[in-house]
Amino acid sequence: MIFDDLTNWNRYFKGPIFDDIYQKLLVMTTDTKNGEYYRTDSYYFKVMSYDTLNEPTIIESHKREVDIQIVLAGGERIKIYNKDNLKITTPYSEDTDCQFYKALKPAEMEFMLKPGKMAVFFPQDIHGCQYTLSNKVETIKKIVIKINEELFTH
Repeated sequence: MIFDDLTNWNRYFKGPIFDDIYQKLLVMTTDTKNGEYYRTDSYYFKVMSYDTLNEPTIIESHKREVDIQIVLAGGERIKIYNKDNLKITTPYSEDTDCQFYKALKPAEMEFMLKPGKMAVFFPQDIHGCQYTLSNKVETIKKIVIKINEELFTH
């Protein structure tokens, strides 16, 4: 997992494909409509808006895709879990590239994702998003860049 300022993008992501992704990211704004953008064999962007929750229930991991999550407006807490402290509730699906869990013990860590920051989740990073920052529900706008995991391992 990586959690850092978005301005440090080039410290982590090198090469023409990541330069291309970053340039496309720079044109995304709070006015960008929800939906999918720039779909290629290697990556795509998902823009979404949703309300944060005091007790969200989605805890997930992925196998084929690395998530780069960036909030455009608002903010959320994200929790990171140890696989030994979870129970699988929905086995891995090739179609959605997701496996879902229920927490048996509290998260190992959490952080606040706000504009100007990025969180990168690799296949081993089991994460739960959508938590309120301070128990106050708010609508956030977020980009999740889904990148083929093979770009990091081959």
